[in-house]
Amino acid sequence: MYLSRLHLQNWRTYADAAFDFSEPRRGRPIVLVGAMNGHGKTSFLMSLYLGLFGRYGLRHCEGLKNINTDDVGSYRQAVAKFRRNAADPEEPTVVDITMTPLPERDSDEPEVRVIRRWFFTGRNEPKPGDAFEQVEVHINGKPVRLTGLDRDFIQVAQERIERTLFEAHVAPAFFFDGEQAQKLIETAGEAGIKRAVEVMFGTKVIADVAERVSGYVSRARQNIGGKKKVSERQQELEDKLKERDTLNKQIAKLQADHQRIERDKEAKEQERERLHEEFARMGGANADMAVLQEAYRHTQQEQTDAERALADVVRPLGLALAMKRLALPIQNRFRQEELREEWEGLKRATLDNKEKVLSAALPEPAENDPLLGNIAPAVRAKVRDRFLIALEQIYNPPKAGTAEDYWLGHVRGEARGKVLNQLGNVFTIGSARAKSAAKRLRDAREGVEESKASVERHTGLPEASRQISEQLQQLSTDTADASRKLGALENEIRSLKAKHANLQAEVGSIQEELARLGPEQQRLAVAERVGRALEQIEQALKPTTTLRLEDYVTKHFVSIADRRFRNARIHLETGNPPEIRFSDGRPSMLLESNSGFEKRAFGIAFTLALAEITRRRLPLVIDTPLGNADSQYRLRTLKALAGFDLDQVIILSHDEEVDAELAAKLKSQVNQTFLAEYIEADNLSVVHPNRYFSR
Repeated sequence: MYLSRLHLQNWRTYADAAFDFSEPRRGRPIVLVGAMNGHGKTSFLMSLYLGLFGRYGLRHCEGLKNINTDDVGSYRQAVAKFRRNAADPEEPTVVDITMTPLPERDSDEPEVRVIRRWFFTGRNEPKPGDAFEQVEVHINGKPVRLTGLDRDFIQVAQERIERTLFEAHVAPAFFFDGEQAQKLIETAGEAGIKRAVEVMFGTKVIADVAERVSGYVSRARQNIGGKKKVSERQQELEDKLKERDTLNKQIAKLQADHQRIERDKEAKEQERERLHEEFARMGGANADMAVLQEAYRHTQQEQTDAERALADVVRPLGLALAMKRLALPIQNRFRQEELREEWEGLKRATLDNKEKVLSAALPEPAENDPLLGNIAPAVRAKVRDRFLIALEQIYNPPKAGTAEDYWLGHVRGEARGKVLNQLGNVFTIGSARAKSAAKRLRDAREGVEESKASVERHTGLPEASRQISEQLQQLSTDTADASRKLGALENEIRSLKAKHANLQAEVGSIQEELARLGPEQQRLAVAERVGRALEQIEQALKPTTTLRLEDYVTKHFVSIADRRFRNARIHLETGNPPEIRFSDGRPSMLLESNSGFEKRAFGIAFTLALAEITRRRLPLVIDTPLGNADSQYRLRTLKALAGFDLDQVIILSHDEEVDAELAAKLKSQVNQTFLAEYIEADNLSVVHPNRYFSR
């Protein structure tokens, strides 16, 4: 799908202007829109947010424009800021957007046109109430009826637009300011990245639902035992729930300690690597010592790899233990909800076509029908009503085993199948892998001890070599000590998790018993089970989503950034700012400590990664992606954008950024050009198709 037309009336400097985009051609995705500062670039970008999503796009529009300040008090004031100063008060401000599918790629998608109008008073101030805004949605050239009983028609339009095109929160992955991409690092930091990841991968939805379930459980427990005298069994449940909460805090603290020690260990290993290189340059005391140190380093690396391999095997076993009592009920519930989703779809399809069925069975006008012409109008009306009732009863009652409602309604379609598959895979992990990994670790530790003894027996080093050797030995001792601490922490965490799993089983057993006492206890027991399931699903998804995002961001960052980062990997650790890690032994560095070019490269790479994650072939619109970067960086960035797997990439630029010379180098990948020119005498911007800055 591509942006085929953007028509602006009374929008900033545009009095009445249109951008008509031709159908993208394979291998030529770039569209260059040139404009000097203040001539209409930013207005173009902002019109997409407010034109498509109205008040629902404002937070993203303003977030791109100015992330730290709130210079717009309301939606009406925001639109007023974009209204043309010289506009006739009788004329509305209009943004008219058409998104068209490509025949060879989007044959199953419709053409969508959104026309949004804002009306103003004689003093050019926003009109009050519902008179301020109108919106039209056209699907394949036909207007959509926007009614929703007591619901706001703007909200109904928004739901239809998001259902047909894409959600408003996805827009920043496709429509963004290059300068704002840099500010993602400078101002949003880890919190901004975390929000974007949660939204794109859907883990925020799971977290929100889990939080609501937890709130319900707390209120329900208080209602049952807070104002009334609780039973002995209820008191036992309360005690075990408190014990479980304490265990959760202990596990969280140990996991934080584990991360801290692991980071310290990695830092010492990097320092040890540096000293090894320095020792090798010195030639060591003699060749034998260098060989011994290298052998010692290899055995330690093997021990580290074996520890990680064992942790990778043991970690899913812990998840299997935690999920053992819950997997079957969750699987059964998913299957019941899958039946309900199928039933609702069939029923909805039948009711959506009821008017067609009625028109075929009871044609109008009835006087022209030989069968119905002799029946009185009142009788025909009763027949029609009975027919409607009969249609609605076709799929009632639902099929046996169908869920009465959705407990896990946020997981539907393919997502449900993936979760079921994941639950099934949890129990396929065999003990053979664990035994093999444990043997590997035991052998590696024996190798470390032998190599260490060989190094300690070596004597006669010169003073400089001896100092490095002592530092290496100390680092090796510290690393081994860290490994022991990590192992002890992992054992303690596993022990607490096993205790937590047993406690969960006891809590579930008590809740099942209490569930038989009354409806409130039944609801509480169900909510507890759902909450535990959501918590486990969220914990299982978080590492996967972070690693996927790191892969995508690294791929795009390396293609854009300076060549000294070709062996780098972006690391996004929860609670810490983005970090660049190198595979060639260089020390890691915080991304925020780099130049503005690297920050902007990361920002663009991050937004491209989010666009890739959404798997939607939408137009990519970037305002000033290059800034004042050097010539090599600018060409490399544009080549990366041109090579991105999308059909249309619209770049908004002034003459000092993507200048005529740079545009000429991209000629084979440019599909279309525009030049927006501000005519000062007329106080408006004019759009010139097939033109761009000249040399």
